[in-house]
Amino acid sequence: MKVDFRRYLLRFIIMATLAISASFSVFADLIEIKQDAPQTYVVKKGDTLWDISNLFLSKPWLWPELWRTNTQIENPHLIYPGDELTLRYEDGKPVLEISREKGAIVLTPEKTIRKKRLPIDVLPWSLIAPFINGDMLMPEEDYHGLPPLLGDRTGTPRFTNDDFILTRDVNDSASAFNIIRKAREVKDSNGMSLGLQVDLISSAKIREHTDNNHFIVEINDSLSEARQGDRVYPQKKTSYKDLVLRAAKRQKGELVENANGRNLIGKNDIVIINLGKRKVKPGTVFGIYDIGSEIEYKEEPSYSLDRASIFTLLSLGEDIKQPAYKVGELVVFQTFEMGSYALVTKAETYLTGGEIIAKP
Repeated sequence: MKVDFRRYLLRFIIMATLAISASFSVFADLIEIKQDAPQTYVVKKGDTLWDISNLFLSKPWLWPELWRTNTQIENPHLIYPGDELTLRYEDGKPVLEISREKGAIVLTPEKTIRKKRLPIDVLPWSLIAPFINGDMLMPEEDYHGLPPLLGDRTGTPRFTNDDFILTRDVNDSASAFNIIRKAREVKDSNGMSLGLQVDLISSAKIREHTDNNHFIVEINDSLSEARQGDRVYPQKKTSYKDLVLRAAKRQKGELVENANGRNLIGKNDIVIINLGKRKVKPGTVFGIYDIGSEIEYKEEPSYSLDRASIFTLLSLGEDIKQPAYKVGELVVFQTFEMGSYALVTKAETYLTGGEIIAKP
């Protein structure tokens, strides 16, 4: 007879092991320059801060430490295309210097214009943009409390760009809205609900306020067809430009699943973790740790069907637990009440969800 609490006991042991190992790594966060790091590098359009950090450092999240003695740079997270980065050493310690061009000047008959340059993104915007101002994790009660799309004058159940749809109880103080749809409930391996995964369907604008708190909205920027029952949600533009990289310290949790619903997870995939905004901030970097299947040793060693069982009562053989192996890294970029979105920046193998996340 197997004991149901073995999974929880294993998780406790893993967390304790990671905590103990962390206590012996006081010097683990020393800056380590990669052997193949360039002496100079000119920042190009399309580079990300993580790419450049990873070019120089074995631990990219220590990027600010590399600039700590450089008073020339106010914010090491603001790097611009055209900047020339030079690596040198002072008293045996690495220092990164920057040579920065001034903004281009455009002369016209009317006036002189200085073009404002935009800093490079911290993470690849093309990958995370849909999860910054679009898809989200939302408590189920909040979702069902939002106004639904009721229908249009022609009686069709599906809607697209330029269609006018009746809804109700819209917060008309907002200037723009998103049409969203419940995809699925997200739960971690302990069965804790992190909320609903909600997908962005389209944008919408109020076109008319009818009687009895009903509104007519116009659909635009459709990603897919809207349906009766989809919810109307005020747009909340979130900027991640001030995202600051920092290593997780005592926080520990679980990589729950691929945010796109796929079974396998690899580098550059967006994932959901079971730590919310009270425990992590955007920019927090985690290591990803996995545990091999338990090895059952009777007459010959074999793998248990259980991925990570602790022990089996009345077993005639020996159950051997495998240690946690580091298999990747991720960076949190969007936080919610019970969970967060993160980008997998390193994966040594395909992940499946259920992996431990802790100090990198």
